[in-house]
Amino acid sequence: MASKLNIVILDAFEEKNELSLKELYEIITEYPEFTWELSVMKHRVRSALYNMQQFNKIVRSGNSIYKKL
Repeated sequence: MASKLNIVILDAFEEKNELSLKELYEIITEYPEFTWELSVMKHRVRSALYNMQQFNKIVRSGNSIYKKL
C-alpha cells in the first residue's frame, strides 16, 4: 500500500507532468494531515521522490525538477 504522501505526489504529477521541489513543497503544505516541521517535510518529500525513481515512476530532469514517466 502506498503512503498518503506518495499518493499526493503522484496525483500532483497527474495534473502537471513536470514539477519542481518547490512546487511539491507548496502542494504538500496544503494538506492539513502533513504537519511536519519544514526540514522534516523536505526530507520526506525527497525520500518519496527517490523511492518513486527506484520504481521508474518519475525521473529527475534537472536541478530540483522531476518528470513523470
